[in-house]
Amino acid sequence: MSTQYQLLVELSDGKFHSGQRLATELGITRAAIWKNVKVLQSEYNLDIHAVTGKGYRLSNPVELLKKETISRILGSENIQLEIETFLTIDSTNRYLMKKVLHADVQNQAVFAEQQTSGRGRHGRTWVSPFGGNLYFSVLYPFQRTPRDVTGLSLAVGVAIVEQLERFDINGAQLKWPNDVLVDGRKLCGILLEIHGESHGPLAVVVGIGLNISIPENAANDIDQPWVAYQSLTQNPVSRNQLAAGFLSSVILALQEFEQNGLESFKARWLQRDCYMNTKVKLQLGDREVVGISRGIDQQGALLLESQGQLQRYYSGEIRLRPVR
Repeated sequence: MSTQYQLLVELSDGKFHSGQRLATELGITRAAIWKNVKVLQSEYNLDIHAVTGKGYRLSNPVELLKKETISRILGSENIQLEIETFLTIDSTNRYLMKKVLHADVQNQAVFAEQQTSGRGRHGRTWVSPFGGNLYFSVLYPFQRTPRDVTGLSLAVGVAIVEQLERFDINGAQLKWPNDVLVDGRKLCGILLEIHGESHGPLAVVVGIGLNISIPENAANDIDQPWVAYQSLTQNPVSRNQLAAGFLSSVILALQEFEQNGLESFKARWLQRDCYMNTKVKLQLGDREVVGISRGIDQQGALLLESQGQLQRYYSGEIRLRPVR
């Protein structure tokens, strides 16, 4: 356990802690405490107050993710898999994709308090402030071909919305192919990456970014309407409880998809389709297509009625926007 992590654990309650007590607890000098506070401020953009006679205090308490806590909750649901947690990482998806290339593929999940290069679809940046949201990825081996996992991101979207409902967050909708919205504002994004041969088997990495509580300075970097989980509930929010709940829902969805494909998710997805029977615009490369959204087909393709014909569109450089 790094010194920075130990120090952050001590400061996570948001109360003042004297430099001397921290030095004694961590077995280092007071000067080393000061240096490590500077590291936390610069590398993680944390607001830590230093007051003479009082010590150090984190401006806002933070509940750090703990793999032991998450594993314990999952164990009560008979779900077993390897879990790793990081204070900071470039990308949880990238981390697991590297593992696919160099090791036997096993079920695994990785969480991070902060991503320095978090990614959305088409290489877009996912804003990832420290300790406020959930950033995690799941590595899952499939004994299938790439064609067999078409529509998997839609199944994961259904799992996320249904877990929100179990947490009493109602009204979330799905935007094809991989966004979860509340009142037209983005709450969660899904990034699916696949490694394997055309004939299988495959390793699938599913990345989840879910807004829990976004500080104002980070919110300024988000270039689309968004909403945070904390604003949707009056109940106390435990990030470890949420982490276990959403991880569990994703794992179970992957298992269900492996058995039944998209078929068992299709009706559930259509019930929550935010653009069903709405006039929309698709951006496909340099080309725009305008039509009426008619849901999805058995493979998860978008059905778009345009000029009297029903066309199918698959994932790629497609963006979906309502026509104003």
